[in-house]
Amino acid sequence: MEKSLSDQVLDKVSEIVEYIKNSSSYQKFMIIEDKMQQDDEIMTKIAEVKDLQKEMVKLESLKKDISSLEMKRKTLLEELQNYPIYQEYIYLLEDLNNIFQEIKTVLEKYINDKIN
Repeated sequence: MEKSLSDQVLDKVSEIVEYIKNSSSYQKFMIIEDKMQQDDEIMTKIAEVKDLQKEMVKLESLKKDISSLEMKRKTLLEELQNYPIYQEYIYLLEDLNNIFQEIKTVLEKYINDKIN
């Protein structure tokens, strides 16, 4: 029995997902993320940054001044940059995002070439 188009596409997507999961960047990222999540100090700062961001969005929607919150957020982000594990986490996250962007670009180009 012939596979449907959606099944074929899902098979190829699964191959791409496996490629990503097997990449050294992804595997390092998962290890670093796990180690980072075990560091209460880092996780507290990250949670504070997220809370500040939520509050900033809320205040911006109400057309209120967010400059003091922005300064607090900036300070926390600078503090996070002092942790080598956080620096590596951000580097690997950017690397993975670049891989995802490259895959997206390749797919878009392929589809556009086939359609046009």
